[in-house]
Amino acid sequence: MDTLEFKVLAVVLLAISGLIGGLVPLRIELSKTGKRLLMLGNALAGGIFLGAGLIHMLGDAVDLFETISGDSDYPWALFVCGCGFLAILMLERVCAGREESDVSADGRSIYPYVLLLVLSVHSVIAGVSLGLERDMAATVVLFIALIAHKGAAAFALGVGLRNSGTEVATHKKLVAFFSSMTPLGCCLGTVFARSATGDTIDHFEAVFDALAAGTFLYVAILDIIAESFESRRDRLKKFLLVFAGFGLMALVAIWT
Repeated sequence: MDTLEFKVLAVVLLAISGLIGGLVPLRIELSKTGKRLLMLGNALAGGIFLGAGLIHMLGDAVDLFETISGDSDYPWALFVCGCGFLAILMLERVCAGREESDVSADGRSIYPYVLLLVLSVHSVIAGVSLGLERDMAATVVLFIALIAHKGAAAFALGVGLRNSGTEVATHKKLVAFFSSMTPLGCCLGTVFARSATGDTIDHFEAVFDALAAGTFLYVAILDIIAESFESRRDRLKKFLLVFAGFGLMALVAIWT
């Protein structure tokens, strides 16, 4: 299987994962055990995101920027990574004013829609980065990081939509929209990677790797890990799962 074939498979699996995760809340009653398992799973995904963002994506961006920047000593990869982090921070906490208690004119919470917007922007950026990858091992690592959280993120979105009283038809449409964002980004990145030549593809891959690293770090630290540790329950287990996810990405880096 070559890189393009794997990306096609990745697009299909990511879309299916998002659809299943977002639609499951319509079918089941959320028990305490189910919520606990989701939180533990989120902790593992947080560690994977942290490791993928720091070790793989940011590491690749640093190498690429060093190659294309010549004699410049400016830390462009870190700067662009910081911009990606700050962009999601601005979008989620300032422009959208994310608060779970916020309500619209009809009395419904707008939090699920804020979450949809933030997750969709992140998904497109990460998808483009996946599509731009030319190395098979790096593509697999990034896919693992994405698939590890796609279903859980979609599930959290589905729970929010259900709890806010969103109509079933609208719920399904919003979940389908979110599920298509990473595949859309991947397709755009793949098409560009196939059509671009020379230094152009290196520049775009460096920028999107760094941007994606910033969004990965934001989602890992301020969304997943912070939310996981809000409850005092199972804190040691959560830490060990975060560490395990980070360690897995560090271990994979030996062969990439």
